[in-house]
Amino acid sequence: MSNNTSHYQQTLDDLELRRAKCIEDLSRGREELSKIEAAITGLRAAMELHVNFKPPAEAPPRIARPSDGRQRYASMSVRWGILKLLAEFGPLGQGMKSADISDALLAGGNEKASKPTVSAVISDMVNQRKELEQAEDGYQLTLSGKHAWNAIKHNAKYVNRTSAGNE
Repeated sequence: MSNNTSHYQQTLDDLELRRAKCIEDLSRGREELSKIEAAITGLRAAMELHVNFKPPAEAPPRIARPSDGRQRYASMSVRWGILKLLAEFGPLGQGMKSADISDALLAGGNEKASKPTVSAVISDMVNQRKELEQAEDGYQLTLSGKHAWNAIKHNAKYVNRTSAGNE
């Protein structure tokens, strides 16, 4: 592990420890937890970029793999992307704003996830499907949404896409 990555890891470990303490003390923790979650997400992205970085002259062409965060939501519907994001990477115990969801999906390779499209899909997921609910700080999965994502990620169509490297 390079020196820079080790600094990232130390900072990430510290933030995760602070997050655990915040969860224990929810009265003071909500605001700080939100900031910590944002910092952890940013650090993980920075670590991934740092670890996966290779100079252009040496780097072979990249093939999108399920572990490649830049293609995490490519080749899936906006709804599936929202479910995956909130189930697997969403802030613990908190919601996400639709604009932040759109940004994350676009960054993850889902070119269909414009802010208006994400807003429309979220509306359907809240009002019709009951997979999301409005939280104080955005949208979060309902129990129905968690069950839906669990069913999707074990669905042959999803499994085939991810095993082929087209997640």
